[in-house]
Amino acid sequence: MRKRIAILLCGLLMACSVENKYNTYYPVSFVFFTNLYPSSALTRAAGSPGIFCIVKPYQEKGVTHLKLTPNQGSWEASDLDLVMNTAIGNEKLSYNSMGAGKGLIIGHSNSFGLKAFDLQCPNCLEEYGMPKYELHWTDNGRYLECSKCKRVYNQDNDDGYVVRNGHDGDKMLIQYRYVAYNNVDGRLVVHN
Repeated sequence: MRKRIAILLCGLLMACSVENKYNTYYPVSFVFFTNLYPSSALTRAAGSPGIFCIVKPYQEKGVTHLKLTPNQGSWEASDLDLVMNTAIGNEKLSYNSMGAGKGLIIGHSNSFGLKAFDLQCPNCLEEYGMPKYELHWTDNGRYLECSKCKRVYNQDNDDGYVVRNGHDGDKMLIQYRYVAYNNVDGRLVVHN
């Protein structure tokens, strides 16, 4: 009996030391209505396996815009710079809670469903303590790369691990727990 208890306690201690793959430290509360922007890159990324989209909010003349940078495809300029000029988009929603540096990577993995990651390089964020090292598309949109440390991450797997220029103990992409897309009402939601 003591041996079973010792094995159980050892297992619990080991489980506690495993790093949680979902982030709750950087607040995320993102809502997007795809039915208002049916041809946007983000709408397509929400429902099409293999397509991911970098999402960054910015203000222009008091109106919020979402700048979208998809990993693939040809797009009209109006599908990449979305003006949030409806009451829902500009007045009722806040785009201040979008992770470490106010940017997300949202898309539909080929094998693991809908995913949302932070736009910041997790290793540079930890090392330098400042959210100023954003990731960008590389290898024709296949991966994400950090300009600072040159690590390359795979967003199309379950964890967002480093695939090139990595080191022992590297952090995976900062991933957010709740990502849901209701194609009936067009609501795409990301939060932690």
